[in-house]
Amino acid sequence: MAGDLRKYALTRRALLCKAGVAGVMGTLGAQLLGTKAIGDTRHRGGKLIVGVKGGSTGDTLDPTIIPYAAMAFVVRQFGNYLINRTSTGELEGELAECWEAQDEGKRWVVKLKRGITFHNGREFTSADMLYSLDRHRGRDSKSPARALMKQWESVTADGPYQLTISLKEPDVGLPYLLTYVHLVAQPKDESPDGGIGTGPFILVTAEPGKRYTFRRNPNYFKPDGVRFDELEVLVINDDTARVSALLSGSVHLMTDVPPNLAANLRSKGNINIVTTPGAKFHYYVMQVDKPPFDNPDLRLALKYAIDREAILKNIAAGYGEIGNDQPVNSVYPLHADDLPMRTYDVEKAAALYKRSGHTGPIELHTAEIFPGAVDMSVLFQQSAAKAGITIDLKREPVDGYWTNVWMRVPLCQGSWGSLTAEDQALSLTNASDAPWNAAHWRNPHFDEVLTQARTEFDPKARKSRYREASLLVQENSGYLMVMHPYYVEAMSEKIDGYVSYPFGENAKNTQNSWFTT
Repeated sequence: MAGDLRKYALTRRALLCKAGVAGVMGTLGAQLLGTKAIGDTRHRGGKLIVGVKGGSTGDTLDPTIIPYAAMAFVVRQFGNYLINRTSTGELEGELAECWEAQDEGKRWVVKLKRGITFHNGREFTSADMLYSLDRHRGRDSKSPARALMKQWESVTADGPYQLTISLKEPDVGLPYLLTYVHLVAQPKDESPDGGIGTGPFILVTAEPGKRYTFRRNPNYFKPDGVRFDELEVLVINDDTARVSALLSGSVHLMTDVPPNLAANLRSKGNINIVTTPGAKFHYYVMQVDKPPFDNPDLRLALKYAIDREAILKNIAAGYGEIGNDQPVNSVYPLHADDLPMRTYDVEKAAALYKRSGHTGPIELHTAEIFPGAVDMSVLFQQSAAKAGITIDLKREPVDGYWTNVWMRVPLCQGSWGSLTAEDQALSLTNASDAPWNAAHWRNPHFDEVLTQARTEFDPKARKSRYREASLLVQENSGYLMVMHPYYVEAMSEKIDGYVSYPFGENAKNTQNSWFTT
């Protein structure tokens, strides 16, 4: 997945507008020529019905508040972003025609495409994008993006089709941040929860926690970008019910296939399974400022006392990548591929535990926050027992877990969705001032290394910085990274054109796909 680092280089002039347009036109030209040469076999029409997980009656269409996976899926149907990541992880302009770094990455100029309209018929301009970005930056904003934008000094609209983003410190990775799922373009003169965007589908009805219906946007700026005439998104949180809906034909596509059911679905002659390596991760987190986890020997003992291979096999049915106690895995182009892999070692865990001086049980809070989460904790309990470490499980209700348990108890279970770049994966979870630093780990040297990485245009130099930061997390923080599960989705054999996106953007397949007949 890392590929050639030259593909991910962000030069001091980044993507110049002339080069950017030429590159885009060159790609489009090749695609168009290919279409003319071989003929377009993609069918247009029909209504696609998707069953998704992770929605509730309290959900809102406001992109600053995307609480669960269902709303992330819905937002991608009506919204667009300045910049996208392709299925190979590279950057491409969506609403942005091009972007350019100035002042060594301390200022970014983004030029917008012209002639794009919102669903209300009004033209998309820099004033709308300025409004959209500032909504996330506001002092009272509840957007997860606010923490990622804390280094932004200002955003200005320089005419109707140009934005300038000025930073307090250089950040060569800013274009990756602009792909973040929350940063959708919205019209400044409409309700922020109205579901109005520039996207491929126009919202018709919204029943939070139940269903959302859409019709194809006839004025979409990607004229050949949508094949389905209608789209219906059904929120089906129960895994069994979602599988039954797919098998009965009530939905054509389902997200979040429970790994233990994937093999059975794969055996059906009319169902296809798609697995996508991803950047999300399941973990346990110890608060390093609370006893007994203020003891580094105890933390390290627990990291050696978990059998990650057994968990991946039994909980994820092998659909995933083993975690290594830091969040940057192999889907990131600049991941540290030579870090030592932490494996299950009963003798080492026992020796470290003895050296820690701790006695008595350790309380672990767990909940079914993803399929198999509680069973994963049981396996952890069993593997730790072999090293003489007693773990008492306290099962919590899923409802209210993230508010009442996560970040509030000394040891608990957690899960992160995909983040857009190495810097975000490291900083959101471990930077000293990060609001979601669940381990309460504060390391000034780690913070400085990340700051240095943000100034490195050379990808090799930046990769070296990320390696150093990842090693600091692996050795010292309170995170015990268990695994990076794959995205597993199932669909009717009637769907063609499905593309896998490693950074959580599979919802874009409502545009890429079509019915075969």
